[in-house]
Amino acid sequence: MSGSPDVATLQKLEKHLALLKQEYTKLQKGYADLERKYSKAVASSDSESVGEFSSFVSRLVLTVASLYGRTVYSDLTIKMNTKVMPAHKFVLHARSEEWREDVLSDVNQLDWSDMDEEISIALLRWIYTDVVDLQHDRLSLGLLKASHRFRLPGLLGLCERALVASVGVRSCVRFYCVAEEVGAASLLDYCSGLISTHWEDLTPQDFEHMSGPLLFKMLKSKTKYPLHAAIRLLREDVVFLCLVENDGKVR
Repeated sequence: MSGSPDVATLQKLEKHLALLKQEYTKLQKGYADLERKYSKAVASSDSESVGEFSSFVSRLVLTVASLYGRTVYSDLTIKMNTKVMPAHKFVLHARSEEWREDVLSDVNQLDWSDMDEEISIALLRWIYTDVVDLQHDRLSLGLLKASHRFRLPGLLGLCERALVASVGVRSCVRFYCVAEEVGAASLLDYCSGLISTHWEDLTPQDFEHMSGPLLFKMLKSKTKYPLHAAIRLLREDVVFLCLVENDGKVR
């Protein structure tokens, strides 16, 4: 890619982007708080026609939140790396079809020990309380993967917006790989735009964890000469894919 901006222009753009990210983060937090308040307001509506039902729903929401981490009414446990947490089948089922009745009926324990414990705890807390603190990229990425694994679109959307707000030049390729893996379209598009803008600033180290096929696909979409780009990035596996695809032309 050619025609890259000079250093001064690039610095101005990065400062402007940083300010936009700060505003986006504030808006994202405000949106999440407003969404929770709206849900509570709807649940606690006192209109004559639905007052009794809304009161029940409101109490049910509060009851579910109060059950987090408690053994009362618990009919399931979740195994983590160093601890076992009590859980409730009806709460999990209400969150995702991944935990529908026929799946959990004969199950007494779910094994989440393959996930980082911090992520497992944050996930379980969100399931019960609808509250999650996404101040760190590592946690946001972990929860993004977990929300895809357990089919939790609400949490996936929260993680996606948080990552869009924090992604930078050094992290855009890593975030792009995760977004591609879980189908997070907004994050994928945003990272793709950053990669295009800062293509000349990216190094072989930025792409070292990207799979060969995915990098080959990216190079074909973002560069005129994928083979040259693969050589610049020191990726022999992608060079091989280029040669295989163009075997007929070479001959």
